[in-house]
Amino acid sequence: MGGQDKGWAGRGGFADNPDVQSLTADGHRAPISYLDAGWLYVLAGIALLAAVVILPAMDELAEVRLQRDRALVIEQHKSLRLKSYETYLGAVEREDPALVMALAASQLNQIPQGRTLIVDFPETRMLGTADASVFGALEPAPARLPERQKVDSILERWTSSDTLRPWLMVGGAVCVFIGMLPRAKA
Repeated sequence: MGGQDKGWAGRGGFADNPDVQSLTADGHRAPISYLDAGWLYVLAGIALLAAVVILPAMDELAEVRLQRDRALVIEQHKSLRLKSYETYLGAVEREDPALVMALAASQLNQIPQGRTLIVDFPETRMLGTADASVFGALEPAPARLPERQKVDSILERWTSSDTLRPWLMVGGAVCVFIGMLPRAKA
């Protein structure tokens, strides 16, 4: 060792250091010693840059799909409502006897001779509490709009944050730059 020991700084790193190199049984360098650790930085940098670009775009896509699904549910509800009103209008135009009697009973408060009120609740007998409108029965059930279930992860929060996103871009670019640097010479 003596005066020729240059220390770790003078040896040029692990891959070029003869004290640390892995040798196979026949004296050749092991395949692992040819691996450049810079590729790990390149892959990590590319993955980080891809996440910064792709995750916000996927978030916007999910939001647009949710709006589309909501619009489809609303359209379906409106078409059911329109169909119900068209059926009612057709029955009025045909002067359907059952509908005419029901309208006379509800709108004009007239019951045909020989018939009595089927449902006789105390609250319907009170003045002004009975609903004489036919439109409540024509309305379909309320539409259930789909809800968005957002993924809550640290990477998702960081890539969607306006303050952290530029730093992630810089970090990814630095990782790619470090990974592209050439190996140190001995």
